[in-house]
Amino acid sequence: MKINLLIIGFATGFISSFLGIGGGVFLVPALEYFWGYNFERAIGASLAIIAPIVLAGLLFHFLIEAENIKLVFATFAVLGSIIGAKIGANLANKIEDGLLAKIFSFVFVLAGLKLTGIICFPIEQIFSENIYPLLIVLGLAAGIISALFGIGEGLIIVPGLSLFFGFSMQEAIATSLAVIFPTTLAGALFHHKFNNIEMDVVKNLIPAALAGAFFGALCVNIIPSLFVEKIFGIFMILYSIKTFLRKN
Repeated sequence: MKINLLIIGFATGFISSFLGIGGGVFLVPALEYFWGYNFERAIGASLAIIAPIVLAGLLFHFLIEAENIKLVFATFAVLGSIIGAKIGANLANKIEDGLLAKIFSFVFVLAGLKLTGIICFPIEQIFSENIYPLLIVLGLAAGIISALFGIGEGLIIVPGLSLFFGFSMQEAIATSLAVIFPTTLAGALFHHKFNNIEMDVVKNLIPAALAGAFFGALCVNIIPSLFVEKIFGIFMILYSIKTFLRKN
């Protein structure tokens, strides 16, 4: 179990910093499988672990290449994501999400295929000076989809910044961490209030996760942006297939 803790913690931190997605997509099922957590407890513990990991990953990205973090852009995306999360939470209780999951999976596959270069279709990148309202729209979409399907906002923010705003993958990933940190921290505090967090697991996982976050930030800034795009695209395709199958 000690080895499992080290592996899971390191992998979570690495995925978080390398892909800019937080790491909950890996950590939540690990907590359910290895520790028998129910979904609510797994989410609570995951957020409590991921919040400091995301902060650490953000710091490591800053130390390695500070210019990749676009804080002004992140601020506007955060505003949209807060509103979107509220809308998505309300929708989740009112609509049947089977069809939405299929549409979501289809869009994710297309985005993944575009990032990997398997298919090519034109996407209009936005270089206008008045892009801040569009960043709010991106955050809004990320917040809604995150709340509807229980996924990390980074899965929307990273490809959105790369495909539509012309960010390099390193810039998109580092900026994504700046976007998801406030909402992750708020979610962790909320779950702590309802006693969904067991601190023993959190304390055991965080050291290895911090090490993973450092190596993830280091690797993503060494690997060429085009190769990182392909890795992220493959991840999106695999995750969309998982989502599609889970909802059927």
